[in-house]
Amino acid sequence: MTARAEAWVAAALGLVLALHVSLMLPRAELWQYDEYYTAERTLGIVTSGDWGTIRSNAAPSFRKPPLQYWTGAALIRAGVPEGLALRALPFLSALGVMALTGWLARRLSGGRPGAVLAALLLLTGSTLFWVSASSAMLDMPAALSVLAALCLALAARQRPRLWWVVALAVGAGALQKAPVAALAVLPVLALPGVPAGRHGRGALVLALVLIAVWPVAQWLLHGAEALRIGVLQEGARRFLPGLQDDMWRQLRWPGWMAADGAVLWAGLLGLTALLPWLRRNRLTALPAALAGGFILILTLAGGETFDRYLLLILPILAAAAGAALAHLPRGALLAPAVALGLGLTAGGPWKDAGAMGLDRPGMAPFRPLLAGFRAALAPGEAAIVCGWGKSDLIIFPGALSLLASDGRPFRRIWTPEDIAPALAARTPLRGLCLEGEFAGLSARFPALRVVDRQAGWVHWATPAAAP
Repeated sequence: MTARAEAWVAAALGLVLALHVSLMLPRAELWQYDEYYTAERTLGIVTSGDWGTIRSNAAPSFRKPPLQYWTGAALIRAGVPEGLALRALPFLSALGVMALTGWLARRLSGGRPGAVLAALLLLTGSTLFWVSASSAMLDMPAALSVLAALCLALAARQRPRLWWVVALAVGAGALQKAPVAALAVLPVLALPGVPAGRHGRGALVLALVLIAVWPVAQWLLHGAEALRIGVLQEGARRFLPGLQDDMWRQLRWPGWMAADGAVLWAGLLGLTALLPWLRRNRLTALPAALAGGFILILTLAGGETFDRYLLLILPILAAAAGAALAHLPRGALLAPAVALGLGLTAGGPWKDAGAMGLDRPGMAPFRPLLAGFRAALAPGEAAIVCGWGKSDLIIFPGALSLLASDGRPFRRIWTPEDIAPALAARTPLRGLCLEGEFAGLSARFPALRVVDRQAGWVHWATPAAAP
């Protein structure tokens, strides 16, 4: 198979897989915890018309930058259905990730036949990839920014004007989630023969400006708290080295890989490490160095990390592994076959709705309860939700704000005694608690009135509250 024919086959396979997933999206509920934060923040822009402040629980939120929320809000205002608008950027980013994974595999293999198709089969064998592609989460566009910055930086070694586009990719990543794309570019700058000059210097200034623009704007609008949360809490303190309460939490990444596909990830890591021995080129050690640095950061990180962060390194590993397979004997034929076999150990590229979570009910069982709460919430009432029974893992905070708050913040209480001052001040309260939580609350305050019981939850109000 010629390189051109292989590229067409890979492109056709990617489009067929994407079409298969896209047909499931219109009927699917949002089902992940953070998807409801995306929905809440995006629709907050739509309803308020304020594009300069992201809001969560009816207050300014500095935890994440605005790019995905802006994109979803613009699409909703243009008439795109909410569910599709919220998932549009991640899904389209997945197409870009597939294309750039193939490009990188071709570059790392020196144009060997089989590398591009093998890389695509390895990438799409991952369930994590398709879950991120079909969700309203921030991770797939972030992964695209990392991969785009890396690929563009490699191309800029011969075409220095592309450094400006590298800066745009880094800036887009910073506006999407975090400036991690810059970390993928740094090893490229260390390679011999990377030209300096006015394009590189100018692009560096542009990248720094784009990284800083949102934090600085939020600081000017809202003060130092925006920098404390957005830069220190969500960035530096999460990933700077430190010991967590449970040391095993810092070694969760092997379990995340095993959950996505132990054989697949073992193949990705092993083949990436093997590539510099199969093709002795200064570029082929780059993916292994990036993977090693990424794993080291995950291991040493003193803050909370999540399995979806693996998506940042997955396409780079898939490209390197595809390139390694193409250098084996009869690689043009065996590379795609071996890659397909590795992918099949994780379920294969063709994922059904169950594998991607698209058949899950999400918050649908609680919508009538939340709608009733919203309709009953009267002016002057404070909205309360119990928290000691882990109720936030059942009705997600973003869903509470989106579906039940009527534009007012929910206060989460951690013990029954937390509402005592409000009751003493005769503040009208209306709350939501799990049945078990409400049993403890009503035992302490028997005057609380049950308004509704649904799906294991109790909607209650103080006697002074309206029906």
